[in-house]
Amino acid sequence: MKAKLLSITALCIGLMIVGSCKKDTAGPKIGLKLKSVNGTTFARNQEVIFKFEFTPKTAAADTMYVVRDFYTCAFYPNPDTLAFAFPEFPNEGKGDLEYSFVYSAGGFFFDGCYNGATARTTDSLHYSFWVKDADGNVSDTVRSPKIILLKQ
Repeated sequence: MKAKLLSITALCIGLMIVGSCKKDTAGPKIGLKLKSVNGTTFARNQEVIFKFEFTPKTAAADTMYVVRDFYTCAFYPNPDTLAFAFPEFPNEGKGDLEYSFVYSAGGFFFDGCYNGATARTTDSLHYSFWVKDADGNVSDTVRSPKIILLKQ
């Protein structure tokens, strides 16, 4: 009897934990959808353009987070994240966002697999994006297709 009561208690606690881990479903959610990227293979000094559809929740969006995650680059063993503030975006209806950069045109975040001195290799990566608004609400993470950055 004691073992049965213990099993029922453990089951109830497990259900409470699972139920409390659900995402907030009250009200509208920040929407972020990748509409397009202008290619999947890029040479140095070529522009990379990601276009998104964005639906705000309750406040003006203020920050886009971008994560670079190389598949094999020895110079960047861990994903790196950069946050970009952007101009006030109205919180009514849908809108478009664009994140673009010129590959290898300055700053390590816009470079490929490069050690900053002499070694450069072709590598693949994916980018992940999410948006935060002024109230602290965040969108789901959107992941790009596989992107190849050529060493040339």
